[in-house]
Amino acid sequence: MGELRPGTAIPTWVRLLPLLGLAVATVLQVFERDPLHAGIVMAVVPLLSAFVLGPVWTAVIAAVAMALIVAPVRISGRFDGADIIVVTVVFVTAVAISWLRQRFEASLVTMLSVSAAAQKAVLPDLPERVGDLACAGLYHSAQRGARIGGDLFDVRPSPFGTRLILGDVQGHGLDAVGTASMLLSVFHEAILDEAELGGIAWRLERRILDDALHGYVPELFASVLLAEFSEDCDEVRLLSCGHPSPLMLRGERVEEIDLKPSPVLGLRLSEPVRPGAATTVLFGADETLLAFSDGLVEARDEDGNYYPLAHHLDGLVAPRSPRSLIEFVWEDAVRFATRMDDDVSILAVTRVARSERAKPPDLIGPG
Repeated sequence: MGELRPGTAIPTWVRLLPLLGLAVATVLQVFERDPLHAGIVMAVVPLLSAFVLGPVWTAVIAAVAMALIVAPVRISGRFDGADIIVVTVVFVTAVAISWLRQRFEASLVTMLSVSAAAQKAVLPDLPERVGDLACAGLYHSAQRGARIGGDLFDVRPSPFGTRLILGDVQGHGLDAVGTASMLLSVFHEAILDEAELGGIAWRLERRILDDALHGYVPELFASVLLAEFSEDCDEVRLLSCGHPSPLMLRGERVEEIDLKPSPVLGLRLSEPVRPGAATTVLFGADETLLAFSDGLVEARDEDGNYYPLAHHLDGLVAPRSPRSLIEFVWEDAVRFATRMDDDVSILAVTRVARSERAKPPDLIGPG
């Protein structure tokens, strides 16, 4: 995301419209016989400036317009003192509108910057390569104009192999973001100490329950998918806590991994259930693990049918890189769906063949 500044969304040609309006008003000021028409056009120009220019430039244009109104030209005598007062009030109002608009824009930019920082906390920019893995992530909010929600993901190295988390916290807004940020922090700490994925999931469960009990986070639940990739063998270990099972792309073949998920985190059962053992799946060179939130597969078309992700990928030659794959999946889902009621997160991880580990990430995959 580029630097945010007030007014950066206004095209240059729009900013030039007040000058064009000033030129047109000047012509009318000289040649229009009806002073009412000429005065209205001239008064509109600073008002137009107020919505596209700052208060300084709006004041400059208002001053030029006032000078043209009182200039000693043929029609100058048609404006009496009362007319000048009315026009002056309009021009001052235009400058005030411009000042208020600029203040609002500055506040909006601040909120967007805070939103971007919060998003980066729970959806960090993934490195293109982590060990022998190429990875890419994508997030889209279901709420128009929203930048953050309750989804989280990350891929990090650990003493026990590279580990992945993809989670979805119930709800939206700051409560969900706070819980997601807390879970991600616990994950970063737990992967350094816990030898098993079940231990990581248990620490996430304990933290969300304890923080909710003491009021640090709202009583929300979260689904989480954990994965562990070892460089010593061609396999991946997976553990789901109420999260949709990922897909494995092996060339043109798509496998739906059958995981037996543990309960979602934060259910506050009478006796918390410790997550079970991880499931081990073969994961060789040039194969891709595609993980996603339920918002993707719950997208619906106009007939109410859910998005058939596995069916749409089956028989497809996988794109050359994880980034290309997740962008293809998102574009395909957008073409299919007429409604998406939940945020969408997609995470793709490809094991790089030894012969290709020196290549740039965009060149990974079958030729």
